[in-house]
This record gives sequence, C-alpha cells and structure tokens, in this order.
Amino acid sequence: MLRFAGIVALFVLAACGSQNTAKPVASPSPIIPAGNWNVSLTFKGDVAGQMTGITPDTETQQSFCSGIKARNGEVWSDSFYGTIGAASQVWQLTIAVENFRGPGTYTQPAVNIALQSPDNTKAWLNQPGDKIKFTIDRTLQSGTVDASLTSADSGKAGSEHITGMWNCRG
Repeated sequence: MLRFAGIVALFVLAACGSQNTAKPVASPSPIIPAGNWNVSLTFKGDVAGQMTGITPDTETQQSFCSGIKARNGEVWSDSFYGTIGAASQVWQLTIAVENFRGPGTYTQPAVNIALQSPDNTKAWLNQPGDKIKFTIDRTLQSGTVDASLTSADSGKAGSEHITGMWNCRG
C-alpha cells in the first residue's frame, strides 16, 4: 500500500512540473570481492586436497551465494570455484537446499551437492544412498559440510568425500 502511495505521489509531482525533482540514489549493497570467501574444505577420494579460498570471478566462472536473500520455502544455494590440491586445478562446488527453512542442519534429500570440473568432464553428486550433513549458521552465510558423493562417470558411491567449513561472506 505504501509503495502504491509513493508511486502516486511521484506521478503527482511529475504532473505539477516541479523543477526540483530529486534523482533516485542507488541503495548501497555489500560488495563481496571475488577470491575472499573463506573456506576450509578437505577433499578425499578421486579428487584429493584442500580448498582454502575461491578463485576470482571470470567471464565464465562466477561464484554466488543466496545467503541472507533466501526465504523460507525457497531454494538456498551457494556455488563457487576454488583450487584443490598441489596441482591447483579449479573445481566448482555447488550446494542447493530445497525448501529452505533457515539456520540448521540439512540432510538427504533436502540438500544437493555437486563437485565438477569447469569443463564438465568430471563430476560427483549426492545420490539417495550418500550421507550428507550440511549446516547453515544463523548468518545464513557460513556453516559446515560432511558429504559423500557418487561419481557421475563410474556410478561408484562414496568416491568423493568433502568435509569442512564454508563461508560466503567475504
């Protein structure tokens, strides 16, 4: 109702021909620099090593997190790129919580996790038999993960295991 009243007021001011109309100012929003999200994830299995941060965004690899913007009943999601292991190969980790209900612990089938190479030639994802424990703290921008994933190529269950802390606050 207030929005409608504001729109009506703008039309009235415009119709009056006021010369001193204010220009809209963009509301500030937090900028999270690419490469500054804190993560401490351990990968064991087909892909082994540590991920301690995300890589800067590129034209084809852009990280995002719904974080505090997600509402109950919606999908909460986080997708980011980071290097794993001594070879420093870039991988994408995507997490989606279906029917989001706020801070807490999510397990199968409410959470979907996928690890994949940026060229999509290698991928692991959770299947019904895989164990998943994903927590989101009260900030909705950090938590922990303990997930066993199945190879999309071989179908081998538990061929990738991810544990640790994630954070999308910068």
